[in-house]
Amino acid sequence: MALNPYNKPHATAAQRIAHLSSRGLVIADPNIAGHEIDLIGYERLRIYFLSRRQLALPGRPFEPAVSDRDILGLYECDIRLRDVCFAAVGQFELLLRNAMSEALSDSHGSHPYYDLSAFRDAAANLDAVQTFVALYLRSRDQRAKHYRQTYSAPALPPIWTMKEFLTFGAASRLFQCLNGTIRTKIATQFGVPSDAIFTNWLECLVDLRNICAHHDRLFNRSFQKQPARLRNAMVPTAAPQKLKAVLECLDHLLQSRGIASRVTQEVGAVLAGYPQIRPPEVGY
Repeated sequence: MALNPYNKPHATAAQRIAHLSSRGLVIADPNIAGHEIDLIGYERLRIYFLSRRQLALPGRPFEPAVSDRDILGLYECDIRLRDVCFAAVGQFELLLRNAMSEALSDSHGSHPYYDLSAFRDAAANLDAVQTFVALYLRSRDQRAKHYRQTYSAPALPPIWTMKEFLTFGAASRLFQCLNGTIRTKIATQFGVPSDAIFTNWLECLVDLRNICAHHDRLFNRSFQKQPARLRNAMVPTAAPQKLKAVLECLDHLLQSRGIASRVTQEVGAVLAGYPQIRPPEVGY
């Protein structure tokens, strides 16, 4: 089938407002609405506009009485959801990095990078060393600078310093490089007896963290990476492709380490403050 060339021209704020009005969006002050849409970007708001349009009807009109304030309320709610989720994932990230450092140094000393037995196999050991070296060389952290200027060997700083240079994604990948005993030891500290399930949850949380960090949307999202069910704890209870399922896993991980985490409830409280949002639109 032949594809059509793209030929939509640039639209001004006034033209966008006219288009939205013609589709039935209630706009009290076109000048203010046009300015606000310009600041955020029409394309960024498009998913929220579409969520309130009757797509099966000719012209795809907005639902009755939907206003520009309703749409901007959906957008604002999404921002607050990202803030809550990002803070909770960040708390877990710090706990994970420390747990990995403690488990490695306890069993393999200050520089476990050079101990093959700490890793799944030789290939995993090489992957881990390359990751550590790249992170260390790129780091502008004062602790990295201090080590380079103070010590001649080993080439890398101790694991308890190196952990501070890890990104969440790198920590997740490095966890998978470790031997099974250490992976299980770490996972058990977080209330997950299966390192395979723990690895799966890590990948889901890295995905969530990246969505939040890059200002992507949680609204109307089905997650590609989905958490496996931890049957002995009955977690998660929500549909695995939805935000609530990931947050239920996150609460379990944090609570198992003694953190009074209620991020699932916090997100529910945010949703309750925005009557224009429908909880299923964010997986609740």
